Amino acid sequence: MHAEQFFEPWEHSAETWDECLTEIGNVLSISTVRRDLAWRGVANSAYALHSSVYRKFMDRVGSPPDESEVVSFEEQLLESARNRWRFDNLSALETLAHIQHYGGPTRLLDVSFNPLVALWFAVEQKYDTSGAPTANTDGRLFVFDATDRQIDLDDRWGGHALPWATSPSASWRRGLPLVWRPPSFNERIPAQNSAFLIGGVPQVQAGDNAKYRKGPGNAATAGLWTIDEVRRATSVTLSMNSLDRRPQSGAKPTFTLRIKAGGKPEIRSVLEHHYGLNASSIYPDLFGLANHGHQHITI
Repeated sequence: MHAEQFFEPWEHSAETWDECLTEIGNVLSISTVRRDLAWRGVANSAYALHSSVYRKFMDRVGSPPDESEVVSFEEQLLESARNRWRFDNLSALETLAHIQHYGGPTRLLDVSFNPLVALWFAVEQKYDTSGAPTANTDGRLFVFDATDRQIDLDDRWGGHALPWATSPSASWRRGLPLVWRPPSFNERIPAQNSAFLIGGVPQVQAGDNAKYRKGPGNAATAGLWTIDEVRRATSVTLSMNSLDRRPQSGAKPTFTLRIKAGGKPEIRSVLEHHYGLNASSIYPDLFGLANHGHQHITI
């Protein structure tokens, strides 16, 4: 099973700027103003919704990790950070956030509270190792309901130990991911209005995987994904929802939009020239400038 098969039955598609605005407006309309929405854009619609540590396991062993394997990796990483690199003055979550920023493997998933920033990532021009632009592919937007799911660095979440390892909640692996809006550790966090999704490796109990339907409709008609198939598509628990109907008031839906490859140049142009979103505003640090020199300055 490919991740695209998991998300495709729930998606709407957009190929022009106007269609993107219409679809984003539809998400906002069916979500109602009472919901806090976190957005994530990826340049390839076939990508799984996997954290970087999850991808590391998939690349190394070819199968999704279990929660215990992720926790073991995180604890070894934190031990190295504190005992060898001497970053022992930060909480576990802050340490992982810094590692994430520098491209290291963590369970954190980057999201933004600005839909246009997420759209920029979905249409971002990619380059090969020589700096030449690669062909556009369909991109994807994910939209997560973050209402009443945001955490602060309190005694539990701001502690030295991994909070999900020392005192995991009953819903850590079966409930929807939590959302953390970190302090401005670096220039990119405020520039991207960014946050992190944090959750355990998806798990179900007997009869509990009815939420992992293969598309809209009831479980009997749509069919169900197995938990292994779910983990190959996402590293956090999801509750996919159709974009053709308003979710129930107590639901915590996830929506998805496909951004067609043919429309990416126009959408990139509008985002840059009308909204000021480009590589320098999204990546305003020296790492962004260095990457710009590698990819955009021709020889």
